[in-house]
Amino acid sequence: MVLVVLTFVVFIALDYFVFSKQHAEASYPAHQTRPGLQPLPAVRQRMPAGIFLQPTFTWSRLGSAGQAYVGVHPMLVGLVGDACEYETLDAGTRVAKGEPLVRLAQGGRRLTVRAPFAGRVAHVNRQVTGETRWRELQENDGGWLYRIEPEQAADEVPLWLRGEQAAEWTRRKYGELRAFLHDTLADGHLGFTMADGGELPVGILEDMDASVWSALDERFLAQL
Repeated sequence: MVLVVLTFVVFIALDYFVFSKQHAEASYPAHQTRPGLQPLPAVRQRMPAGIFLQPTFTWSRLGSAGQAYVGVHPMLVGLVGDACEYETLDAGTRVAKGEPLVRLAQGGRRLTVRAPFAGRVAHVNRQVTGETRWRELQENDGGWLYRIEPEQAADEVPLWLRGEQAAEWTRRKYGELRAFLHDTLADGHLGFTMADGGELPVGILEDMDASVWSALDERFLAQL
């Protein structure tokens, strides 16, 4: 147990020195528009230092005060596209591991992203920007969605994925999502393009009906 706690302390210290600027709340002008999403293959690159992944399609980075900055995996954001809306919890809400954390919505269709760990929501970034490049998530304070005070952090942090392990998880999930959408679209032009080696286009879910969203949600997001 002592070793696990020390591991968590080391992660906190690493975050403090690697990210010397404070992770302040986003303060974007009201007129600022979201940047265009980058091609989805960009998410398969090696994760920057200080960024962790969880199997819930979430990413986290640790703040110097022990809180976790949490966002949605950019691969999922890219699938939904530029018109993604975030249905969030309120600050002060206590969320259990596996409970709904945020819903990505578009035209009445939704994907439910679940909490990777239990904790209290300390702050909600209402001006979160959609990004599909890890570098932006490391350097841009607009990338995170929640600042959460985690419970049982010493037990959870060692289970998170980082570095090449996180990149490999992303590559595997990208392949699974690509196969799922290929099977869904096998009778259409896009399905044949993907069969020939084409990549998933950004916003591919924009033209999908609610049944596809529900099937994707159940297969990839409903289970921890």
